[in-house]
Amino acid sequence: MRFVVVAHGPPVDLDRPVSGGALRAQAHADALSGAGHEVVVLRRAQDAPGGYRSPGHLQRLVRELRPDAIVCVAVEEAWAVRGLAPLCVDLYAPRLLEAAWEGAQSEEAGVALRAVHAADEVLFSNPRQRWFWLGILGLAGWDLSKPCGRVVPLSCAAVPRTGAPTAVPTLVMGGQRWPWQDPSAALSTAVRVLGGRGEVRVYGPASGVPGVREMGLVGRRAWLQACAHSAAVLDRYAPHHEREMALSFRQVDALASGAPLISDPDTPLGAGLREHRAGWVDEPLEDALEAALVQDRREAVAKLAAGYAPAVASRPLVDWAPTGRTRGASAVTAARSLAAANARTEAAERATAAAKLEVQGKRAEVDALHAQVRALAGAVEASSAAVADVVALRRETVAVLGARLGGQDAQRERLVQEMETMRADIAKKDAEVSALVAERDRLLRVFRWRR
Repeated sequence: MRFVVVAHGPPVDLDRPVSGGALRAQAHADALSGAGHEVVVLRRAQDAPGGYRSPGHLQRLVRELRPDAIVCVAVEEAWAVRGLAPLCVDLYAPRLLEAAWEGAQSEEAGVALRAVHAADEVLFSNPRQRWFWLGILGLAGWDLSKPCGRVVPLSCAAVPRTGAPTAVPTLVMGGQRWPWQDPSAALSTAVRVLGGRGEVRVYGPASGVPGVREMGLVGRRAWLQACAHSAAVLDRYAPHHEREMALSFRQVDALASGAPLISDPDTPLGAGLREHRAGWVDEPLEDALEAALVQDRREAVAKLAAGYAPAVASRPLVDWAPTGRTRGASAVTAARSLAAANARTEAAERATAAAKLEVQGKRAEVDALHAQVRALAGAVEASSAAVADVVALRRETVAVLGARLGGQDAQRERLVQEMETMRADIAKKDAEVSALVAERDRLLRVFRWRR
C-alpha cells in the first residue's frame, strides 16, 4: 500500500534540534516502511524543499500521489485532505490544554473538531489521551458505543552510550520550554541538594536558575548522549493538568538512553516508572536526588523501555486496515455549524473593529464640536454682557433724554407764553403806530390848508 504522512517540522537530523511532530512522523514512516508499505512524507515548504505551500497545494499533491491511506500528524491539515483517502489523524498531544496557555483555545477547538470529523481513524499516545479526546469524538459524530481509536505510544530505540563519562555525576533536563511548564523549583532544589557533589545541566532555553549549567539547544545526538551519561533525567515541574495527560518526548528519550527518570507521580508514565522501579516518582524530590547519586537503575529502565520499542509501539498503526468511517448527520452538522459560527464570529469581529474605529472618529468629532460649543458659549456670554451694558446705557440715555425733554417742554411753554405776550405788545404797538400815522396825516392836511 502507499501511505502519505502529513507532518510539520524539518526532517529528523541527529545533529540539529528536532520537533516532537517530526519525531512522531518519522516513527510512523519507519514503522510503515518496515512493514513493506510505500511511504511519502509531505512537509510544509518552510520545513523542506518541495513541500506544500497551502491547504490547496497539499490537496493537489495528495491527489497526484493517489495514496491508499493518509496519516496526518499535523492535525491542522486534516481538514484539507479529508475524503482523498482513508484518513488517520494522530492525536498524540493534548493540544486543547496547550492552546489555553498560548491564547489560541477557541481556534484550536475548531481545528480539533474538524480534524476528528474528517478522520476515519485516530491515534493516541497513551490511554489517558483517549479519555481526553472521547468527548470531542462524540461531538464530531463518532459512535462512542464502539471502541474508538488506537493507542500508539511514542516510541524509542535504544541509544548506546558513546564518549567519555562526565567527571562528576550530572542531572539533566532538556527540551523546548513551554508556557505551561515551570521547572524552576525542581532545578533550585537539585542545585541545593547536589551542592559540589554533582552538576545540574539544562539543554534548551536558559532556565534562569542560579547554579544551573546552561547548555543551550543542542542536536538530538548530543541530547541523547547527555541523557545516557547522566545519573538521572530530571522531569519534575509545577503541577499542571497537561502533565496528567501528556507522554512527553523527553521522557521517552530518557528511556531510550537508559537513564532513570525523576518524574511526577501523576504523569501517564508514572505507573510504569513505579512498577519497574525505573526512576523515582513518589519520593520527595530531595530523597529522589540523593538516591539518583548512588543507585543504578538502568537495568530497570531497559525493561520499561522495551514496551516503547518501535516495533511494539507502532503495532496498532501497522495493523490498521484503512477503510472509511460511517459518519452520522450530526458530525456533518457540527462541522458545518462550527465553520459557519467561525465565519460569523470573524465577520462580527471585523464589524466590531470597524465600529470601534468609527466610534473613535465620532468621538473626535464630538470633542471638536464640544470645543466649538465651549467657544460659542464664551462668545454668547460676552455678547450677553455687551447687551446688558447696551441696555443699561440705553436706559441711562432714555432717562437723560427724558429729563431733557421734560425741561424743553417747560421752556417751550414759557416761550409760547412770552411769544403771545410779544404778539400782544406788537399788536398794541401796531395800533399806536397806526394812530400816529393818522395823526401825522391830519396835521399835514391842516398845515397845507393854512398855507
